[in-house]
Amino acid sequence: MSDIDGKEFVLAGVVMKCLLSGEQTAGQFCLFENKSDGNTRTPIHVHANDDETVYIIEGELTAVIDGRPRRLTAGESIFLPRGIPHQLMNISGNPCRYILIGTPALFDRFLEEAGHELQPDEVVGPPTPEEVARLREASSRFGITLLSDWLPE
Repeated sequence: MSDIDGKEFVLAGVVMKCLLSGEQTAGQFCLFENKSDGNTRTPIHVHANDDETVYIIEGELTAVIDGRPRRLTAGESIFLPRGIPHQLMNISGNPCRYILIGTPALFDRFLEEAGHELQPDEVVGPPTPEEVARLREASSRFGITLLSDWLPE
């Protein structure tokens, strides 16, 4: 078991729990259970080297793919292929819980650098300027291009 397995991280206001790391899957994929409080959004970005699949467990999430929004609710999924700009938003005001699968496994290592480990009793809110700077810096090392001057609202 690697150091990341079972840990919870925070990135862009979303709590992400590593269920399976790339180390456990021989680099084939990584698996996360994510929780959003109802007011989160990732920056618009493009992955060069990995794809993402999202499955909604509860609540709702809006995936914007190549500029087109798609509302997802419990039981629905979406594939986010590399090379296509996308953004994930929970602007519903209600909690959302979803599975994220990164293929091949790169996202787990990106999360260790770009996010921070959830601390006991931490109240997760919008990203701080330091968190945004860490996200921007780590993105380029993992083939992720941020496409807008994203600042969380």
